[in-house]
Amino acid sequence: MIRTTVALFVFALFICGLIIFRPFAEDDVVVQDPLGVPIEDTADVTRAATPDISSLAQAAVSAAAPLTIEPATGLVEAPRRIDVLRPNTDDTRLSDMTNNVLAELGFAGVKPVTTNSQAQRQSTSEILAGIEAATGQQSILEERDTLEAIVIAALRAGETDEDIDTIINDAAAAGNVAVPQILVTSDGRVDTHVLLNNIVSQAQIAAGGTAPTIPDATPENTQGMEVRVVQRATDAVQARFYTVQSGDSLGAIAITFFGSSAYYDVIFEANKGLLSSPDRIRVGQRLVIPRIDA
Repeated sequence: MIRTTVALFVFALFICGLIIFRPFAEDDVVVQDPLGVPIEDTADVTRAATPDISSLAQAAVSAAAPLTIEPATGLVEAPRRIDVLRPNTDDTRLSDMTNNVLAELGFAGVKPVTTNSQAQRQSTSEILAGIEAATGQQSILEERDTLEAIVIAALRAGETDEDIDTIINDAAAAGNVAVPQILVTSDGRVDTHVLLNNIVSQAQIAAGGTAPTIPDATPENTQGMEVRVVQRATDAVQARFYTVQSGDSLGAIAITFFGSSAYYDVIFEANKGLLSSPDRIRVGQRLVIPRIDA
């Protein structure tokens, strides 16, 4: 009985020794993922095939949307949405600014109007004058270029559309000029195509021409557009939707569907639950495009 007990005890010690020392054998490596879960060794694992944390960090630096790496586990979190830098805006209406450009260029019958930004600047100037009269403290209202003045100078100089685009976007990127909200694109640029299109359209109307017609936008000729049948309580209607593309502005979308950037507010009002302001459109947003007769 005693011999049997001793033999069992020695056998148990032998098994424990195998369990303890076997994981340290050089030819038997247990590969684990960052959470410590064993991975089946179905292929040779090399240092080159397994990127370390430093290589992931380097990739994160070079990526457009930085990656976040959890130090404890080495796991890479999904990138968060990063808003693009956008130019300064004001509440000047594009139609008013265009009217003043045409008036300055000498179009017959076009008279200058006071834009919202001009009215606000005049109000600020009057307030500062009142403070100076009451306290004797002089305040100087900083002079700055306006988009209107830049466009007039560029057109008088005979600049090309490409040069005008560069001049305006450089000024906007430097923060030297504010632009109407409907000209801000989904990637944070100024949509000079819409700006120049509006000038040409208003010039044609001022010369006795007709207003632009409503385009026949369909999913076949308009990328990002879709039409769906929506069932209402009493009938079914065709609803139009548009997915914002890179480089779109609200003014450009209005031209695509209504022929004129002046209809931007129709789109904005229909999508107020999604858009906080006309300059906040982003690539991938799905906008409702109402019909004018609705």
